[in-house]
Amino acid sequence: MSANLKVSCNTSISAQLINDAKELKLSPSAILEEALSKAVKVAKYERWQQENKQAIAEHNRRVEEQGTFSEKIRQL
Repeated sequence: MSANLKVSCNTSISAQLINDAKELKLSPSAILEEALSKAVKVAKYERWQQENKQAIAEHNRRVEEQGTFSEKIRQL
């Protein structure tokens, strides 16, 4: 999907809030898109962490037991 492709979506927002935004020359569409983009990034990160929880725990256990590669080099 092209990054420039825009679609309409229906949403309900307080009439007073929309009026205040218009008065302040704020773009609800731009603000919603930015906030939604951030929320999607956070949700994807949290999902990735959950999906990889076991591998991360195993990696951390190995590092705790064996140390890191750079720690081994430093000892030379």
